[in-house]
Amino acid sequence: MLIESKNVPFLQFLMSEPEKLYLQGVRSDRTAPQKSSRIYCHLRQLHSKLTRVVQSGALSSGENLLDFGCADKPYESLFKKKFTHHIGADLPGNQRADVEISSSGTLPCSDSSFDCVLSSQVLEHVADPELYLAESFRVLKPGGSLVLSTHGIWPYHPDPNDFWRWTISGLQRQIHLAGFEISSVEGVFGLESVALQLWQDATYERLPRFIQSTYTWCFQRAIDFIERRQPNKLSNDAAVYIILAKKP
Repeated sequence: MLIESKNVPFLQFLMSEPEKLYLQGVRSDRTAPQKSSRIYCHLRQLHSKLTRVVQSGALSSGENLLDFGCADKPYESLFKKKFTHHIGADLPGNQRADVEISSSGTLPCSDSSFDCVLSSQVLEHVADPELYLAESFRVLKPGGSLVLSTHGIWPYHPDPNDFWRWTISGLQRQIHLAGFEISSVEGVFGLESVALQLWQDATYERLPRFIQSTYTWCFQRAIDFIERRQPNKLSNDAAVYIILAKKP
């Protein structure tokens, strides 16, 4: 999933238990997470809002999509509704990848060869976001789309590294500087939900194990209740931003 990777198993051995639990949750089925997951609402909303992007007329259909930092291609079935070929790019060692990203972060792909680039929860782990976005721009056809999601406010989660968080303005500026025109911005969570998520994650490991699942369930239900009140509100303090952009 990452662009900057060393010895992943060794670094994961050094992680705290909350960080390991976060990665286990993310690497589970992101389209249908278990209700016991401590990031249940986060994963549900992320999938729901990516689905809304896919279903919108603003995302044009095409032949080839590049999943840039694909991991296990969790959204392949979703994006195949609009793109015939879902091509995964990742570092060497990922058997699900079709294309290997070089150690410098560049892609062995021709200019203007894809109709869409998907970047889902990758950018915060990339050592050089400018290069990553430049490569995304380069391999897109004119008129092609970038669908990118990354974190605004979220706990530290190295996989194996975790470099960045963005404000809504900073992320849009970064994407504009890469040459893209932004079509839409979606958000996952408002500030109230972010606060509850952070408090849950900060206190989870301090509780006896027998009560942890109930504790998580209560927090996730509270977040769900809050988010249902204003499901389409875009917060300036979101946990995740989802951007649809175009290459002119």
